[in-house]
Amino acid sequence: MHKRRLLNLPKNRQDELRQQFSWLRKVHEAERPAEVQVLSVTVFDHWLSREEACDLLENVSTVEQRRRNALHAKFCASLVVDTTALSFVFRQRAKDLLVFREFTSDEALANYCSPHGGRTLGHRQFHVALPELDCVFYESWDDTNHFFFTKPTAVGAISKWASQSGLYVLSHG
Repeated sequence: MHKRRLLNLPKNRQDELRQQFSWLRKVHEAERPAEVQVLSVTVFDHWLSREEACDLLENVSTVEQRRRNALHAKFCASLVVDTTALSFVFRQRAKDLLVFREFTSDEALANYCSPHGGRTLGHRQFHVALPELDCVFYESWDDTNHFFFTKPTAVGAISKWASQSGLYVLSHG
């Protein structure tokens, strides 16, 4: 029998989280509201120029990609140990109902919140809400992942995890 990896949270908790993350739909649709700030964690120590991006993101060797993935995996491992991470989806025909789900096991969470872990749930990349830190965390394809938030609650934790894992924190102007 197939074991479920996710369970929907109770209705009252859903309502609380929808209020806390009222800006999330716009972020998810790549429309960042003015009040939403972004910090990124990356293997690079600065924002890449177009030329650097071509050199460093195309034709990456298997060894180098494994190294980059290991740094991100270490970051994610610290994140899931230190705070609650919830999956979320947008439901209904208009994709306007935000539904938060909890992982049924630490293993399911660790598998999802890791490089290319989104595939475990049929997503291109993983994305999780971190309610204790008032932020959401999105994996990206370019060895740079992004935190979105409206309160600076998460900044200290993000910096700590990045330092422990060998990643860099870059802010957006």
